[in-house]
Amino acid sequence: MSMEMEMVGSQDMRPSPTLVAFTQILQLSGQELGQAISLEVQSNPALEVEERDICPVCGEPAAICSCAWPLSGEAQSSAGDSDEEFDLLTIVAGQVSLEDMLLREVSMIVPSGDRFIAEYLIGSLDERGFLDTTIEEVARSLGVDERRVAAVLKLIQSVGPLGVGARDVQECLDLQLRRWEEQDIAHPLARAIIEQQLTSLGEGRYGQIARSLGVSMEEVIDARDFIRAHLRPYPVPDLSPLETWTQPTETPYVAPDVIIRERPGAPGEFDVEVVESRRFAMRVTPFYQSLAQPEAKGKGVAISPAEREQVQGYVSRARSFLSHVRERRETMRRVAQYVAERQIEFLRHGTRHLKPLTRAEVADAIHLHESTVSRATANKYVMLPWRQVVPFSHFFQASLSVRDVLKEIIQQTGGKPLTDAQLVDRLAERGYHVARRTVAKYRDQLGILPSSLR
Repeated sequence: MSMEMEMVGSQDMRPSPTLVAFTQILQLSGQELGQAISLEVQSNPALEVEERDICPVCGEPAAICSCAWPLSGEAQSSAGDSDEEFDLLTIVAGQVSLEDMLLREVSMIVPSGDRFIAEYLIGSLDERGFLDTTIEEVARSLGVDERRVAAVLKLIQSVGPLGVGARDVQECLDLQLRRWEEQDIAHPLARAIIEQQLTSLGEGRYGQIARSLGVSMEEVIDARDFIRAHLRPYPVPDLSPLETWTQPTETPYVAPDVIIRERPGAPGEFDVEVVESRRFAMRVTPFYQSLAQPEAKGKGVAISPAEREQVQGYVSRARSFLSHVRERRETMRRVAQYVAERQIEFLRHGTRHLKPLTRAEVADAIHLHESTVSRATANKYVMLPWRQVVPFSHFFQASLSVRDVLKEIIQQTGGKPLTDAQLVDRLAERGYHVARRTVAKYRDQLGILPSSLR
């Protein structure tokens, strides 16, 4: 036996540090890129940036923007009266979450000593507005009397969307029915059916309901139609005549990374622009460039070779960062340009004309790797010609057109609601061949109930 040392040569493929740095910058969202630029400027004195005032709605320079600048009316006077620097985002309309809206409304009517109870209850609502706990558990957790919790919950239910704060479907329907009854809109059988025959109603056993309540089948059908028209089995967040609620959303505000706008003087043709190119103007600091030159003496400032080497490192790092940002912008522009050309019918006529498209197809067309296209579109947003901001992934969801047709079919159906199997047939008549379980999935995504509950 013997021990020997032997050197063996081998080759393997590893990404270069430059490629790794580029891919990291490419996958950043617009907000994350701004943060990365701020950090780089703070740590590298050879890099400077001039951040421009850009309208967050359309991407135009604030000085010439037509949608939010110049200010008008009340916003103009309030900005002029303040000594603080004006923030353009204060005049951009944003969505308000259900929780924020409830807290704002309830704080006006709940005694100050009970506001912590209201905050706890509102924080316990799920995404549909149901209370995900019981009064007893809340009282025990907060160390207060159950009657105080019940009183605060009643106030929340009185100002929130119809049915908010309910603990189950039956209570949700009951709360909605009470609010409609306060407006003198009611049906003589609706309450009895909800309180006694809700399961039978959901299963469509109208004959059993009629026998149990001692009424005719026609009266039960009439009550069913009233319930379908006025009540929903979960809290109603959208607009109704009884309240002035805005549509809640988890994303209060999104700034577009790419803007697609119709070309002036050429209807039906579109231009693509990456907004980041307008938002930031970066450059290598001229003073540091002069210091980095071996033959220069730093504008009369003598520096040692070690110091010049350090300055050269800063300048090289700044140039590399600028190169990666420019490459990111160009990559996003190429991807967006191809997508806009491929989906031009969608841009002209809307969701119904969205064509099937994959990231692999885009990558093959513009000679990039599929992972590069994925990074260029991940967490990015696009402003469409009609100023709607959508995720970049919107263009790769061919199912959107099917869902749009499905929603139209359901809305146009009169009389007895169509089952999922019947919806499959209707879609096939229009050239969309999908399975029944796919229709059920799309219907759930659209928030449409099964035919037995519609």
